[in-house]
Amino acid sequence: MGGATEVPAPGERYLAGFMLLGVLAGASNGVAKVVLPLYAAALHATPWQIGLVGGLQFAGMLLLSLPLGALIDRHGSRLLFRIGCGGGVLLFLAGFSQASTPWQLVACVVVFGLLNPFRMVSTQTEFLHLLPRIGAARAGWQRAAQSAGMFFVGPLLGAWLLGLAGYAHTFMLVAAGLCVTLLIGERVLSAAPPGRGGDATPFIGRLLDQFRVIGSRADLRRTMLIEFLGQVAMSYFTVFVILLAMRRFGMPPQQAAGLVTLQGAAFLLTLLAGGTLVARWPEGRRYCSAFALLLGAELLLANPLVPAMLWAGALLLGLGLGLQHLTSVARFARLAQELGRGRTGGMFSLAGPSGGLVGAVLGGLLSQQLGTPAGFGLLALLFLLQLGWEWRRGLHTCACAGTGSYFHIDKGRP
Repeated sequence: MGGATEVPAPGERYLAGFMLLGVLAGASNGVAKVVLPLYAAALHATPWQIGLVGGLQFAGMLLLSLPLGALIDRHGSRLLFRIGCGGGVLLFLAGFSQASTPWQLVACVVVFGLLNPFRMVSTQTEFLHLLPRIGAARAGWQRAAQSAGMFFVGPLLGAWLLGLAGYAHTFMLVAAGLCVTLLIGERVLSAAPPGRGGDATPFIGRLLDQFRVIGSRADLRRTMLIEFLGQVAMSYFTVFVILLAMRRFGMPPQQAAGLVTLQGAAFLLTLLAGGTLVARWPEGRRYCSAFALLLGAELLLANPLVPAMLWAGALLLGLGLGLQHLTSVARFARLAQELGRGRTGGMFSLAGPSGGLVGAVLGGLLSQQLGTPAGFGLLALLFLLQLGWEWRRGLHTCACAGTGSYFHIDKGRP
């Protein structure tokens, strides 16, 4: 009929909901990343305390990713998402807006870091569950939405709100944004499978089972390691490339910050479009291409002779990390079908943030002792090893199977 309107498929509607949730969740975290360190400085915090405020915002992902994965199987994602959003609203209204000393602010950041995983793990878990219905070409879309919110919308919004309304009112507006996120999440996650309640394995047993699975599945460990190292590289670049550009080439801060913007834009565009462009590539070819791009980026950043090498390194890093991430997400989605949504979602949520923390903290120690380029050099070596391992694995698999494709889950061989 000419007047009929086409109704989107359920998977398409849920995808749009997840994208909106990703932007909102990323924006609230992006505002916090900008506003909280500035608030700490306004409270006359020491550099060490400011570092805590910046680093502890996402440390809770390391502690709670696996436990929350176990809780999802028992209680479902919707309840945990409510706790994360509702707790965040109360924290911004009654915690951050009332903090008057640096240590009070640090305490609020610790609570914020513990609440963040309730939102992040639950949405990531359900996106992995949805992915087989919407296609692997869209594997990077949720991360792209979160990245757009965290690295573009959030920082710009935070700076604008701070200049317009001041710290207290900015915190209240973030709380209002979390209320909107909660309402949208209630609708999006209403279709998520419910928890099994008392029929689920007891919490401690489920948590220990996750460690057992990690220990027994070489393919899972390999995928977590790839995601971990990718986030190490992103974190180290984000924290230290601006200092490198300013010290070596005398770039003004605004121009040096453009390196981070370029890397983030390349990463975002690769997540959105890369899945379609490489849809016909076998998994091994995707990983080899990603590691080759990352190796080239780190070599350029480790010994930049002219500023153009920094810009080229930033571009290659964004492309390589985007291709690596969307390939890993597709693999995690297959594992989720086999191992269970909550279990795999917790492991997926653990790998990335742990790499981000290691890249910032250990990278800082390495930079202090050996200089900033040394960190990029070490990452180049790690990506060279990754490339060599993946290439050798492909040759070995082809020799055994007599085929050029090795897009499968290898349970036994590390």
